[in-house]
This record gives sequence, C-alpha cells and structure tokens, in this order.
Amino acid sequence: MNKRTRLVTAAVVVATVAASVLVAGPGYDAAQVRMHAGTVWLASNRTGQVVLADGASAELVASVKVDEPGAALNIAQRGSDALVVNQETGVLSRIDGATHDVTPSTAVLPTSPGLLVKAAQGVVYGVDVHNGEISSIDPDTVAPRGRQQLAEKFRPDSVVVDGHDRLWAIDDESGDLVWLTGGERRTRTAETRSGHLTITAGLPALVDPERGTAELLSPDTGAVTRSLSTGLKAGETIALSGSAGRSRLLIANSARGELTVCTFDAGSCSEPMHVSAPGSELGTPIEINDHAVVPNLSTGQATVVDLTTSRVVAQRELFDRPTRFELLTRDGIVFFNDPYGNTAGVLDLDGKVRTITKYTEGTAGDTPSPSDPRARADQAVQVENRKQQPGLGISGQPVVTSRQNQVVTPPKPAASISVSPGNRGATGTDFELTMVLPQAGDATIRWSFGDGTAATGTTVSHSWQRSGVFTVRAEATLATGAKAHAETTITIDPADAPPAITQLNVHRPKPVIGESVHFSADVAGKPDRWRWTVTKTGGLTTEATAQTAEFEHRFVTPGVYAVSLTITRGTRTAQSSRQFTVARGAVKGWGRDFAGALKIPQAAESGVIAVDGGGSHSLALKSDGSVLAWGDPAAIEATVPPEALTGVVAIAAGGYHNLALKADGSVIAWGRDEFGQATVPSEAKHDVVAIAAGPYQNLVLKSDGSVVGWGHTPYGPLPVPEAAKSGVTAIASGPYHNMALKADGSIVSWGRFEGAEIEAPPEASSGVVAIAAGTMYSLALKADGSVVFWGLNRRNSYTVPAAAKSGVVSIDTGAWHILAQKADGSLIGWGGNNLDGELTIPAEYDHGVLDYATGEGFNLVVLEDLP
Repeated sequence: MNKRTRLVTAAVVVATVAASVLVAGPGYDAAQVRMHAGTVWLASNRTGQVVLADGASAELVASVKVDEPGAALNIAQRGSDALVVNQETGVLSRIDGATHDVTPSTAVLPTSPGLLVKAAQGVVYGVDVHNGEISSIDPDTVAPRGRQQLAEKFRPDSVVVDGHDRLWAIDDESGDLVWLTGGERRTRTAETRSGHLTITAGLPALVDPERGTAELLSPDTGAVTRSLSTGLKAGETIALSGSAGRSRLLIANSARGELTVCTFDAGSCSEPMHVSAPGSELGTPIEINDHAVVPNLSTGQATVVDLTTSRVVAQRELFDRPTRFELLTRDGIVFFNDPYGNTAGVLDLDGKVRTITKYTEGTAGDTPSPSDPRARADQAVQVENRKQQPGLGISGQPVVTSRQNQVVTPPKPAASISVSPGNRGATGTDFELTMVLPQAGDATIRWSFGDGTAATGTTVSHSWQRSGVFTVRAEATLATGAKAHAETTITIDPADAPPAITQLNVHRPKPVIGESVHFSADVAGKPDRWRWTVTKTGGLTTEATAQTAEFEHRFVTPGVYAVSLTITRGTRTAQSSRQFTVARGAVKGWGRDFAGALKIPQAAESGVIAVDGGGSHSLALKSDGSVLAWGDPAAIEATVPPEALTGVVAIAAGGYHNLALKADGSVIAWGRDEFGQATVPSEAKHDVVAIAAGPYQNLVLKSDGSVVGWGHTPYGPLPVPEAAKSGVTAIASGPYHNMALKADGSIVSWGRFEGAEIEAPPEASSGVVAIAAGTMYSLALKADGSVVFWGLNRRNSYTVPAAAKSGVVSIDTGAWHILAQKADGSLIGWGGNNLDGELTIPAEYDHGVLDYATGEGFNLVVLEDLP
C-alpha cells in the first residue's frame, strides 16, 4: 500500500590498468607499508581524496584532499607517508603521515593514461605503463631526479620493486625481462608472452602460464636460480603475489577458479584449491598469518584459505555486485577498498566483515567520475547527482523502474551528450556528438573536447589524434539567457592497439528465469570477430552462444552462470569472463492471510521480479511484463485487465485498487473506484516514470519532475502543492497524506494527521534518498543508511530500532508496520503489534531476497530460490 524506494548502487564496474602485483587492485606496494599500527591509506577517487583507515576500530582517521573529484589516483605507501599520483596527468603528491599535510604537487611524468607510482626505501618511481618510461623521484621532496626509457611498454600487472630498490618489469612488446638497478637499465631475454612478475622474500619471481613454470630470479643478473612446475596451461588468466618472509607464491587461476601455492624452499607447488567457480575474475591474492585471501572481482566476494591445512575457512561478500576492489594488509589486518566508491572495510580471517564509509554519498554525488571506468562503460544521464535507473523485466526500457512504485527514477536531465559510434575508439576515429536538451528551442552551444580544441553547434564531429581519456564538455546558452551544461568522457586508444575487453555487461546483473537478459561488452581495438559462450556452473552443456557484439537470452533454469567473450582482431585476441546468478524469482509470504492475500498462485512461484501488497490482496510483476493478482476479489476484480498482461514495468497495490505502469509511460488502474482512485486522469496517461498507490488515492511522477495526484482521503482530496510540481525524484502515498522527495534531498509533505507532526524534522530535511508514507506517520532513508521516523508513535512501537540506524538500503511500510532491508540482505521489522506475526521474519525468507513488500498485516518477498 505504502511503498518503499531503494538506495540503488551502480553495478557496472570495469577493468582498469592494474598496478602492483603485491595486492589485489591498483596502487599499493604491500612490502613497503610501514604505517602506524593497523592504519593504512586508501584511495577515494570520486572525491579526489586519500583517506587513512584504522583497522582496529574500522573507522577513518583522516581524509586528505589531493586532487579534483573524479581523479584516478594511484597510491604507494612509504613509511607513514602516502605518495599519490594522478594516473592521467602524472602529478605526484606526498601526504605526511604524521601531520597529514600535502607536499606541493609535482608533475613527474607527461600526461598519459596508465601512470603508476612505486615506492622503495631510497627512491620513488613514476611509471608510464603505455610508454615504458620511468621517472626516478626523491621520496622526501617528490622532485624528479630524471627519466629514462626502460621498454616499449610495460605489462601492466608486472611492474614491481624488490628489496634492494630495483624496479623490475616485463616489456610487453618483446616479452623480455627489464630492470633498473643503480640508475642502469638491465635486460634479459625471456620471450614470455604471458609472464607475470612479483616479489617474494625481497627477490623477483616470474610465473609463465604458457610454459607452466614459476622461476625465482637472481637480483643481479635476472637469471633463473630455481624453477618449479605449476601445472598452469597456456591461455589461463592468473593473478600473482609473493610472500614477504619466505620464498612462496600465491597463484589465483581465474580459468579454473583455483588457488595454487608454490614454495621454492620446498621445491614444489600444492594441489590447487577451489576458491570460486571456473571463469570468475580473480584478483591478486594476499598472504597474512599463514592464510591467503583471494578476491573475486566478478562477485564482490573474498575467500579466506588456511595455508597450513589447504582448506577454505570463510567466503564473505564484501560488495553486493561485481566490483574491482583491492585488498591490502597491515599489522595482521586485511583491508578492502573500492577506489571508485565510498565503501572500504576490514575483513577478519574468521570471515567477519566491518564496513567503513569513506564519505557521504550526497557530498560526492552518485555519478561515476570521468576517470572512473564506470563512467566510460555506462554514460548515464545525470540530474542532481541521481542516475536514471534501467527498467527491469522488459529489455531495452531505460526510462522507469519496475520495483513496483519505488520512486528512484529521476526526471529527465537538464542536458546530456549523445555520442556515436560510442564513447571509445581509436585515434583518428570520427565521432559525432550531439547535445540533447529537454526542450527544443533556439540555443547557442559551445564545445570543448579536452584536447585543446573547440567547436560550436548542436551536433559536431571530432576526432582525437592522440590516445588518452578526454572530458568533453558542452554549454548551451538558451534564448532566455539561461545556461545548461553537460559532459562525458571519450577514451581514445592507439590506432594499432590490440583488442581489449574492459567490461562485460549483463543487464540485469541478477535476472530471474524468463527474463530477457542482454549481454554486451565495452571493448577497444576494433575487433573483427566476437565469440560469446554462456555456461551453467557444473553443467555439461553450453547454455547459449553468439557471434555478434550484443545478444539476448532467456534462461529457464536458475543457478550460477558464467559468460565468456573472446574478441579477435587479425591474429590477436582478448578474452574475459564473469559470473552472474539467474534467480528463480519465487514469491513467499507470511502474516495475516485475510481474503487470500497469502494464497500465492503457482504462476508466482517463479519468474517474478517485483511484488506489492494491498489491504487484502497481492500483486506480482512477472519477467515477461505481465501482472498477477490474488486475494480479495473486491480489490482485484477477479482478473487483471488485458492491458496489464504485457509491457508493464512497475506495479502498485492500493487498498482496493491497483496501478500498473507501462513501458510507454502510461498508467492503468483497476479495482474499486468510489473515490475516483481507479479513474486515471489524462495527465497521468503519458510520460510517467513512477507510481504510488495509497488506500484511496494515487500519485504519479512524470518525466519532467512534476507530481500528479487523484482520488480522495477520508478528509477529502489532497491537491498537489506547488513545491511538488518540479524537481521531484520520489513519491509516496499514505491513507492521510502524501510525500515527495526533491532532488536536493528535501521532503515535501501534504495532508493532515491528528495530533502528530506531518512536516519532516530537521534530521530529515536533507540528505534523504528514499521515503515511505504510513498511517499517520512518515519514514525517510538517509544517504548514510539510517532511518528517520516522525508522526504518530503509538505506544512508542514505531521508534526506530538500533539495527535500522545504519546500513539500511530500502524501506517499506504497510498500514501499521514497517520493514527495512540491510546492506547484507537481511530484513528488520518493527511497529504495530505483531498479532499476525508480520514482524517475525522467517529465517528462510531473510536471505536471497530480490524484492519485498508490506501489506495490511502481511508481507511478501521474492526469493532467489537457487537449486
């Protein structure tokens, strides 16, 4: 009846240029960390900050701004100091570990994508991965000492520094080993096309899957001093790290989902240990206290392995989506961090996870930065820091959310940029760019392309003559004198760049059976052949294949699947894979079963993507865009109208009526109509992006950010106030009042309560991301994951429990009770009197929840229900 909205997290994360092979993720040399006990520096790219995290308390010690928001930062830690380089501009900063002061920044390398910083005891190295250039830097003043060419270009995950300040790398053109000692370039022919370097016990080691070998190298000559057989095969993708105190390697094999431990002193490699499904993208493992921790970038999980017993002791979800996170250690503590998000934390070896929030989302915005690879993979249209959400269940519907009447969908943006043929290409490629304004009219548009050139016009053509990531900005001056701005990023690869896959896209990342799942990829190098394969984990047959750039497939069986893509250009290929889950989408329920609201039909036992509960009836939205209804015939009129059997993307159940939002932006209503609630006005029959149904009235949110309402409350109609006729991003409707969430995080409420405050309190006057309207009370979900309650609090039963004061991602309220979902997927219930057990959440319904809803005295959930 009174619906929730959900704090939605971007799910698209793509590969970036990797740096140190001593940790999982860019930019940390674990062997060089000498911090105060249990603290470590972490990148926060979206805010342009570096934060100091304390592992004992799982809290932030300091946040230090070093660059503009959106800068791609790479960190090396030397003693208690942090050395931070902008990976695109080559500007290096040093943060003093004691005072947290920032040394004046210095440009240590020319502007180029893929710049890294490596710290040693007596020198700091700036590394240009693409050009093979090294800059030696004074570690105290960050002043450059000199530059030299070490290779044509470096293999990105094989640039390391040993225990004697030597920098080692693999020339990605020749496959030769190169290193720098005492300022002198040295080289040895290795001719390894798939080799990886790491440091173990202070010495360089080379692992080559093509030859199936692990080699310990002489620090003076680069010659092989010890060699082991690893059992690796050509073409297998690995991530590699070395122990600090012994000659031991950890090899994570993505192709097989295995971890292999090779010990040079023992002269052997262990039997592989399974840590993930085959085809997962595994990050660089780390070693701590005779344990290994292996990150799974495809799932956001980490697996803890006891190296003394060769057994998995814990597997924990650190992120609820595929995320290119990093792991690093300090003083027996394992830290994890998403450099492009606001989440970091501590993982204990027993599997306990303690999350650290690096910044409040509202302060940094929800927009991936230009340097964040997510911005290149998903050029989302933005308005007031809110990202337009794709529809669910109906392929290719980008306008609305199908989470019933959850109103996370924003109005149309002030302006955006359309790019053809896409946001990535090679040098010399002609791009066509168009500035899209919400309203047609005369406008003067000026462009800047990030390479020092400019143009004017609504649609312009441009080509870039050098590689890099360029920010394109457009400014429109309207006839009224008002201005509108938009920007996007374009990635330009060298003309002869080999094919590369930066992101595999699965829309949605967790579909249900019967849903059309769209597969695509972000690639570089102009591939001329594509080969897709989808397999089910543990299955013997291939689920689907394709040889096109994009394709769609409907799954009939739930489970864990892997999608793999191989692209070819001439004789060169690139391969990538990722895991995803196909859920059954089964509806379950508990609480009061008045009039059959919990008599769930067989058709709702699979293929459901959203549910909603009314006064004494239930709704479900199927993956094929059809609506199911069951319960009180007075509310559902026995059958769903034909118009709601196809193309529906959102549902809302009122007291004795229902709403359905179609993909074309029109609204359908059916059920009792004594207050006019089932008669849709003309202004709600087009351009609608969200719906909300109260017991006797309705609200819709239109694409221009305005709210339209109809129906009555017991006190009469509630005309929409002027404040809710523009800039609205979310709506909620209750029995006696309505709510609208504005783009600035403030709330507009209208209606009346008896003896209770209807206006939002100060703590809910800003930073709100979701709202819900109950019976004479209101709820707000803040960006920090806390819930705020105000209104009639009978017997203090609606006081927000401690568990709902942090970590909440969504809220929903029925007539007299409340549910909230935590970031770990668990549900919390409070309010009411629990006479029907609606607040007692069954254990089997407290995990794997895809969607949930409250009705009057009952609840519904949609479960993964995997085999």
